[in-house]
Amino acid sequence: MISPGSLDSGVTRGSVAAAATSAGAGGRAVAGSPANLDLLVVGPGVLGSVLARDWLASVPGSTATGLTNTDRSHERLRAMGVTPATRATLPPNKKYSFVAFAAPPSGSEDYVADIKAALALWDGTGSFVFTSSMSVCAVDDGGAATDEHCPLVPMGTGPSTDKLRGAEEAVLSAGGNVLRLVGLYHKFRGAHTFFIKQGTVARPGGYVVNLLHYEDAAALAAAILRGDGSGPFRSRAFLGTDGHPVTFADMVEYCFTGGAFERVPVSFTGDFPEGGKTGRGKRVDNSGTRKALGGWKPKYESFQSFMAAGGADYYNTSGLKWN
Repeated sequence: MISPGSLDSGVTRGSVAAAATSAGAGGRAVAGSPANLDLLVVGPGVLGSVLARDWLASVPGSTATGLTNTDRSHERLRAMGVTPATRATLPPNKKYSFVAFAAPPSGSEDYVADIKAALALWDGTGSFVFTSSMSVCAVDDGGAATDEHCPLVPMGTGPSTDKLRGAEEAVLSAGGNVLRLVGLYHKFRGAHTFFIKQGTVARPGGYVVNLLHYEDAAALAAAILRGDGSGPFRSRAFLGTDGHPVTFADMVEYCFTGGAFERVPVSFTGDFPEGGKTGRGKRVDNSGTRKALGGWKPKYESFQSFMAAGGADYYNTSGLKWN
């Protein structure tokens, strides 16, 4: 574990706070009195690297470091202006005022331990955000899930949600924030690409899902870190969605009608469970999150409008390699 460190030589907390609370042209103010404007992103992948890029663009005088397990993505991170690092190359005794944990549970032997290791790199000022999942929300009858009404799946329900619940509890108890994200997508990544490739899908076509573009998920996490609106935030859960629920069948159809994908046969062969009370998805409304963040809105209003416009985004226009 990296031990606590002091501020960089020649930089006082007062001067950093002054810079943070009065952003210049093209930048945004950072709420509170952070010790520095340095962001550490643990897991700078498809989501985390764009979060780091957004941070650099929106917070003048800031830095962004991407912590990875290997150096496989380091060339891409450098091209985005992000400083790549592994555990072995992190500056000794360095603490970050802003930390985002965007690494998925897959591949982690002890997800909660990984979260706690990231919390140990946070200096407790600024903000910490963990990108979790709306899968922790127990609503599954096709009804509404909101900032105010998001009952959690009980511990012991399954290994995936147990990992996320444990991680959330560790973050919230340490004063960090949780961003529960719905299904993320860009043109060539998401459930729609799996369904189109699969052709025959053993799920009900009427199942309701909620979506958010990766760029918007990154922007939302950056807004939480900055403390937009009513921040700085501590021990708070936010919801990330574009507010336009769709069915599986409609999701695939939107890919074809806008011309973003060549039409191929796709059929959903699954049935809803008997009884009518489970297995139907949820309709996520994050009005509370948007209000807390000063009226946040997604860049891509909905999956339907994104595909109708051809599906152009940063991921397929930047020229960077994402695999």
